[in-house]
Amino acid sequence: MPWQQALLVLLLTALLSACTATTGLFFYPQTVWIATPADADLHYEDVWLTAADGTQLHSWWLPAQWDEPDTGMMVLYLHGNAENISSHSRSIYWLPASGVSVLALDYRGFGASEGQALLPAVLQDVEAAAAWLRSRFPHKKLIVLGQSMGTALAINFVAAAGPQYQVQGLILDASFTGFGTVARDAMSSSWLGWLVWPFTVLVPADWDPQDKTLPADVPVLMLHSPDDAVVRYQQGRRLFEHWQQQQRRAPLCWLDSQGPHIASFAYPELRAATLAFMHSGGC
Repeated sequence: MPWQQALLVLLLTALLSACTATTGLFFYPQTVWIATPADADLHYEDVWLTAADGTQLHSWWLPAQWDEPDTGMMVLYLHGNAENISSHSRSIYWLPASGVSVLALDYRGFGASEGQALLPAVLQDVEAAAAWLRSRFPHKKLIVLGQSMGTALAINFVAAAGPQYQVQGLILDASFTGFGTVARDAMSSSWLGWLVWPFTVLVPADWDPQDKTLPADVPVLMLHSPDDAVVRYQQGRRLFEHWQQQQRRAPLCWLDSQGPHIASFAYPELRAATLAFMHSGGC
């Protein structure tokens, strides 16, 4: 479901309930898979994880087609707010052929994962995935890659637990400053949205990306398309400029993307630039 529709439902429900549990309405999961990596001639394995609260989670492990057994790079992939890994993972199907292994996580309620997607519970899912990766590959370089809603989850996770899991890179495609601000952007695009625009203050701000401080030694690459009609380009730029004011030891990099929402990795030149960042940790 488009962000605009999702957020309108969120805000109308918030008006009726005034309940912070409405964070769940930012998520629109599907349980049916559209395809699997096998349809793209990729080897993969089903991986089952257990979150701290006991929720059973499903993910796909896509091993690199070439790398060192105990070293090399691995990506924890966090998709957007709707559907499931079967529709989002095409964004990262290019990585195994580039020597990078990927764990694509379905949050609770998505795909075959149990439960209901709510914040902050979903952050337990991200941590369970990171723990699985680190327990099996303690020496691989771990990079967290989020798209759209996945950028907010990635930021919250890395800010809270990046050092614990030795996260060595963060890639954000179509990020935003906060849940309230992205709601206001979405509401302002429709006359009906303007009716509830003042009530976007009810959207919880506890997990707003702009309020999180990333580890100073984790390199960050941000991508955003000027043509993004779902999460506006200015959202990502404002977050980038906000982080520029923080004390950092590692690079904070920006790339103008291309095309519509979260289409960055459809473009070979952006894939190449992203892979270069993953190897070097620099802009």
